[in-house]
Amino acid sequence: MAILFIDVDGTLVNSYPGIAACIRATMDELGLPQPSDAQLHRLPGPPLRDTLAAWGYASDAVERIYAAFHQVYDTSGWKWTTLHEGWADALPRWKAAGHTLCTATSKGDTVTTLILDQLGVLEHFDFIGGADDEGGTRKRKREVIEWVLDSMDLRGHESKILMIGDRSHDTEGARPLGIATALVGWGHGSQPEFDDADFFAPDFPALEAIVAGWTS
Repeated sequence: MAILFIDVDGTLVNSYPGIAACIRATMDELGLPQPSDAQLHRLPGPPLRDTLAAWGYASDAVERIYAAFHQVYDTSGWKWTTLHEGWADALPRWKAAGHTLCTATSKGDTVTTLILDQLGVLEHFDFIGGADDEGGTRKRKREVIEWVLDSMDLRGHESKILMIGDRSHDTEGARPLGIATALVGWGHGSQPEFDDADFFAPDFPALEAIVAGWTS
C-alpha cells in the first residue's frame, strides 16, 4: 500500500482565481503596486511571506500585506476554488485500495479543511496536514511534512511515501527527509522544477501510472 502526501494549491485544486483576486484587492487597499501576471501565476503554493519577500518587500510590509490578504481570503476568497480534473475519481479509488492519503500543504489547516469539505473530498483523507493558522510556527513545506510524519506515526516509513506536488518547494521539503516527489504539470511549476523532481506527471493519467508503479 502507498502513503501519499498531497499538496493542495496547484496540485489538488485550482485556487488561483481567489488568491489572485484577493492579492489584487489587498494591494489596492494598501496603495501598493500590482504584481505582474507572471508573479501572480507563481503565487499559489509557497508560503506567502516568502513570496512577498522575494518581491522585494521589507518584513514590516510583508506582515501588513499578509494580514490584509488573509482578512479577505480566509473570509471569502477560498470559496473560489475548484478541484483539478482526475482527483474526484482517483481519491476514492486510492482510498478503497488501502492507500494512506494525507495533505501536506503550506496552506493553513482551517482553510484547507473548509476547501476540501466544500469540494466533497475531505472524507477521503486520513489526515489534513497544513501550515499553522495565524500565530503558529509551522509554515514551510518541510515543517508541514515533518508534522504529518509525527502525527501519523510514519517516522521510519519515509521510503514508502510519495509527495505529490507542483513546485520546487515540494521537492525541497520532502527530499531531505528521504521522501520521493512527483511533480504535476497542471499547476504552477516550471521545467527546471519538474526536472529536479524524482517523477514528473504532465497529466493525470501519468500521475496514476506513477502511483500504480509506486505501489507495485
